[in-house]
Amino acid sequence: MVVPIVAAGLGYLGGSQIAPRPAAPEAPPEPAPRDVALGPVTVPVYRARTISYLNVDVTLVLKGDGLPDGPALVPKLRDETLDLLSKLADNRMFDPDTVKPEDLATLLERGLADRVPGLQAAKVNSAEPFKQG
Repeated sequence: MVVPIVAAGLGYLGGSQIAPRPAAPEAPPEPAPRDVALGPVTVPVYRARTISYLNVDVTLVLKGDGLPDGPALVPKLRDETLDLLSKLADNRMFDPDTVKPEDLATLLERGLADRVPGLQAAKVNSAEPFKQG
């Protein structure tokens, strides 16, 4: 009589170990990054006897939940980007005649990392210098 009870108990315990466990709750998928095109931004570059301009076309890549959508998003990002580019030009961090888009993108990523939450990358589509007059 003891043997069938022990066998039943062992069978129950063994079955509970073999049975599949319930699936763990899945975390919601992370939103895909989104590109926010800022369009062309013109930065004046002041030097000793000349004023030149750098026309930069910038696209920022943000995490999906980095910044909320809204009508003020693009102007805020443009203002932050223009402010940073102006400071870089004043500090002579780049020469408008020889600046490369990939170098400028690196400077933008470093400078905007603290200013723009959720920034993943900065893309400089073009950087074209010009002089007026």
